[in-house]
Amino acid sequence: MQPDAVSDVSGFYNYFPLDTGSYIVYHVDSIIHEFADDLTNNPDSLKTFYHYEVKEVIDSTFIDGEGDKAFRISRYYRDTVTSPWSFTALWTAKVTNQSAQRVEENLRYVKLSFPVKENKSWNGNLFNYLSEEDYMYEEVDAPLSIGGFNFGSSLTVLQMEDFNLIHQILKKEKYVYGVGLAYRERDSLNVVVVQNITYVTNGVEFRQSMIDYSPK
Repeated sequence: MQPDAVSDVSGFYNYFPLDTGSYIVYHVDSIIHEFADDLTNNPDSLKTFYHYEVKEVIDSTFIDGEGDKAFRISRYYRDTVTSPWSFTALWTAKVTNQSAQRVEENLRYVKLSFPVKENKSWNGNLFNYLSEEDYMYEEVDAPLSIGGFNFGSSLTVLQMEDFNLIHQILKKEKYVYGVGLAYRERDSLNVVVVQNITYVTNGVEFRQSMIDYSPK
């Protein structure tokens, strides 16, 4: 039985489990759009495609500056499934009564806000110097199929959606109950409209999808 939004706040922590020794492997697709000089004859961008894998391992705990128990997340990278893993970065995460937080590239984000409730919003940049961003639960307790796995309960956090005549920005994450982050989407594209058709001129498209995991 999935937790109820009112009576079982603590159950929602399972969307952001932190267990030493657990890991998740992701497949990443990234498209880098480069500016094309001639917008009349060649209005779309030049594209470079990247495909690789990322592994996140929760390897140890510590007490952070606020006196809370936090977890170190070691991140690894490889080009293909046969390549060796290379260590790339150390991130951290913690769960409090009010929120689930991750420090990524030295910036602390409020990934989830408790209790979980559809359409609830909060400032994801509350603990960093970036401009305020209103995150929102777009979908709660929804089934999700990803990486060959079928899960009964996931939630979707819409972090930003800003589409207009000059840019298209979309940031979204999906979390699976008992697993954690399963999907991340990041689009930051500049566009131009030519004869009522929208073309990408430059920017980045990013998709990170879970393909394997191991709970503690």
